[in-house]
Amino acid sequence: MDVRAQTLQALRAAEQFDIPQESLVRALRATPSLLSHPEQVAELERHVEALLLDGVALPARARPSSLPVLGNIAEALVESALADYGWQPLYDDDSGYSTGHGVDLVMLEPSFTRVVVIEVKSTIQFARWPRLNPISRPQMTRDWLERSSNEGMQEWTLSPDDVYSMIVQVHLSRMKWRACAAAELDTPVPITSERQLLDFTWPLS
Repeated sequence: MDVRAQTLQALRAAEQFDIPQESLVRALRATPSLLSHPEQVAELERHVEALLLDGVALPARARPSSLPVLGNIAEALVESALADYGWQPLYDDDSGYSTGHGVDLVMLEPSFTRVVVIEVKSTIQFARWPRLNPISRPQMTRDWLERSSNEGMQEWTLSPDDVYSMIVQVHLSRMKWRACAAAELDTPVPITSERQLLDFTWPLS
């Protein structure tokens, strides 16, 4: 079984954690001073907020450009959720506009002994969980992590041997998230309980 198939299998076996409404509200607005184009992002955020809180469909003209804003909100939700379990952020993309050039988050797990690089996938389509990248554009591989454009890895001078990996799927319509993690890049394990997030010791059990 290839790594992508193993990852999908692990994600399907993972626990589905709730996203509290108050967490979503906190994540809906980026900090204007951190944005390159605050007016543009603010307009998109208003459309996304109406969608997620009030069920108002995205205007057709705003749909393509709203996807990176949705991605950024999902990343903020994951960072906040893990921080509630005692994880410490080291790197995130606080631009308000997720561009997908590298890992989305770098965090220390609660014992502060393991660095975890995190890729967040999100969707608003109720019928399915977010898709992983196709085999032709793999993520969380050694080559991908070593790219010079992978800012989170470069900022902390990390190599693939220095990190654990985690892939998180965020379902913004169902208000759920699930995840798998790996000590080795090709051995993903489902996150099936809060205990694993509080005590990230390996092998996870």
